[in-house]
Amino acid sequence: MERYKITFADGSSTEGNFDSDNQAIVAATSANGGTSQGLSVQRYDHRGELLTTKLPLGGHRGTRCSRAPNRGGGIPNHR
Repeated sequence: MERYKITFADGSSTEGNFDSDNQAIVAATSANGGTSQGLSVQRYDHRGELLTTKLPLGGHRGTRCSRAPNRGGGIPNHR
């Protein structure tokens, strides 16, 4: 587990331990009402320096899985 700092749009922040950048981003997005707007998620390295994680372009959209059937060969539907 690694330590992360999560900063919200209003400037408040919190820290927590997560197994991965993605897990930290998902938790931060959930704590921010389901949106990544205004979030900053940073991981502490072995020296105690903060490293910025990369939020997906357009923000994190959660872990929703499409229930639509796969209509093409072996390529899943992408939105």
